[in-house]
Formats: sequence, structure tokens, C-alpha cells
Amino acid sequence: MVGSRCYEKIGKELTKWGMASEVSQGVLEFHKEPDGMQLLQLKEILCEMGYEVVDEGNSEELDKVSELIKKLIYRYPELPVSGYPEYLLAKGVLNFGMIQLFSQVHGMDLVQYATIQQVERIKEMLLYEDRKLKEIVEIFHFKSKGQLKRTFERITGLTPKFYKDIRNKRSKVREESGSGEMISAVKEING
Repeated sequence: MVGSRCYEKIGKELTKWGMASEVSQGVLEFHKEPDGMQLLQLKEILCEMGYEVVDEGNSEELDKVSELIKKLIYRYPELPVSGYPEYLLAKGVLNFGMIQLFSQVHGMDLVQYATIQQVERIKEMLLYEDRKLKEIVEIFHFKSKGQLKRTFERITGLTPKFYKDIRNKRSKVREESGSGEMISAVKEING
């Protein structure tokens, strides 16, 4: 993730080189389309500053990788996230260069990204499905509840129980308000 200091730094450098542009959410938009030589200079400048230049084609590929990881978590939860890179390489979806680019752009490796996405899925299961922690441990092949809890807390800063409690409170509110609405609706019908 690129912060505001980085935007300022890039903006100043581009102004110095006579390339007026706007930087927003990690994307450079030029006021006037740069020529081939300017693009080469820009890539050199950004690389010297420590930034990774991702063209549109690679950006789309990285988005596909992100979506594929999410789909794997939903469709094949039994596949350990540590095995995702090998799985994607074996299927021919990724190559080593794309894995490296993914890591540089996201600031984390594929396994770390997959773990975060897996925790997001677990949060959904805790909030919207009636799943026990033991079930989730089995579904995602954690070694124990403790391992799941540690991973969950490391990523979210909260316990799985916190999300279970939210679900339970929401269910209780629905039950209380639902029965009240039902009585009002019956009274209204009976007039």
C-alpha cells in the first residue's frame, strides 16, 4: 500500500522531470500521454526510488490471482494455504515471476495473502453460518483450535469468540424484533 508521503515523493520527482501527473491509489494518471522515452525514464526513476512498476496486463493478472485465491478458499478449503503457490504453479496459472511480482505489489507473499483471505472466510462463517470452531478447524485443516485462534488473532486482532458473540447478539435482536413485528402485523390484519 502506498502512503501519502510516497505520493508526494513521486509527484515531486515527476514534476522535476517535467511529467505532470496525478497519483491516486497507486495509479499514475498523466495530464499528457508520455512518449516512449519518458516512460523509460519514469520506470528508471520509480525503480531507483524502490517502487515496482506494474503495467496494465500484469495488474489484471494480479487481480486474477487474488480472485483465484479467494475461490480456492471457498471451493477447496481443505487445501492448506501453504500449498497454494505449488498448486497454482502445477495448474499453470502462475509462474515464479508472477509470484515474485505479487509479493512485491502486495507487500506480502502468496501464503500470507491467502491466510488473510482464509481468515476473512472464517469471519464470514462465524458471523453468518452456525459453525462451531471445531468444525472450522476440520474444514480448513488447522492442527488445533489453538492454532486457528492464534492465526485469527494475529490477522484480526480479535478472537473468533468476538465474532460468534456478534452473531449471537444479532440473532437475539432479530428474534426479539421479529416477534414484535409479527404481533403488530397480526393486530393490523385483524383490525
